[in-house]
Amino acid sequence: MRAQLADELIHLSPAEKRELGEALIASAEAEADGPRQLSDTQRTELRARLAHHRADPSEPGVSLQELKIRLLGARA
Repeated sequence: MRAQLADELIHLSPAEKRELGEALIASAEAEADGPRQLSDTQRTELRARLAHHRADPSEPGVSLQELKIRLLGARA
């Protein structure tokens, strides 16, 4: 299917290619700028974590740098 789409795109006029390119860029920018919606599961988990923190705010946490190291290893 991709090969067929690529073949069709190659045959567009320069004006059509430009219009399509601009539309794709606008679409990508809108997606990147827009807020990401949380799923119900993510929202529930965040609320549970916040409630846990509020119940015991003195419990030690993890810094962003520590989290990066844990997730990415030495590359953080």
